[in-house]
Amino acid sequence: MTDKIGLFGGSFDPIHIAHLIIASVIKDEFNLERIIFIPNFVSPFKINSTNTKIDHRLEMLKYSISDNEDFDLSDFEANKNRTVYTYETVGYFKEKYPDKNFCIIVGYDSYKTLNDWKNYSFIEENAEIIVALRPGEENCDRKDSDKVKFSKFCPQMNISSTMIRKMVANKLSIKYLVNEKVRYYINDKKLYEEK
Repeated sequence: MTDKIGLFGGSFDPIHIAHLIIASVIKDEFNLERIIFIPNFVSPFKINSTNTKIDHRLEMLKYSISDNEDFDLSDFEANKNRTVYTYETVGYFKEKYPDKNFCIIVGYDSYKTLNDWKNYSFIEENAEIIVALRPGEENCDRKDSDKVKFSKFCPQMNISSTMIRKMVANKLSIKYLVNEKVRYYINDKKLYEEK
């Protein structure tokens, strides 16, 4: 058994099948012990945007990963009620699991901004970065290094939380794009509907 854990952060507003597939593929491809989903209260790069309440996002994550023993959920960032920087999250998990190593799962857009991340040198010293590509990024400049690895097997799905929110607002079905329990939850709580 590996001693490496994947940290998968994001807004997850809502979590969708692409998130789950990426996590599953990366866990196997990089031989990770497990993946921990870490929804943020608000992203450092989206401070002026409005996310769905964190309680709803946590609940949708619970529904989505409940049948996968390799997936865990952390409310570390969610409970802070503020922007939490990645270096803080890495520090928290290093302290919580001192005998483990960590990988941060990011998209290519985040990878390109790594040098702008607060205290990036701390992150680099304490975690690897695993990059998942989206459609259109196949020919991007990607070179594996000691600290950065590119997934070779993640399917490149053009599915986004933004698209799903727009579909719900326009009364389109999101069946198969999210976990069925999540779909019912969104309908029941009237999330993403036009106000």
